[in-house]
Amino acid sequence: MARDVDLMRLALLELKRLQRSPPEGFLLPLDDIAHRLERPRSELVEALELLRELDFIEAPGAYFNGAWIFRKLTKRGDELAELILDERDWGRVKEAYADLLER
Repeated sequence: MARDVDLMRLALLELKRLQRSPPEGFLLPLDDIAHRLERPRSELVEALELLRELDFIEAPGAYFNGAWIFRKLTKRGDELAELILDERDWGRVKEAYADLLER
């Protein structure tokens, strides 16, 4: 199954909006975010796990009763979020890295 890179982008941008300053861990409202992004909660969790594994976000991950703990975007994640904020830029990134992104 191919990665849903568009959902990963949307999730990363949503996390950038939600992160706190100074960084502190908090429970993500997964149902609310999934609803806003118009995606199933299970797909959102998969995207979050992948963003964590790829070191774009700092988050312990899943927690009791399906809650998800998030702390902040990593430096790498913040740089990526800035790069892909604009839809046109995102289209160019997707095109340039299509083979890598779809694995």
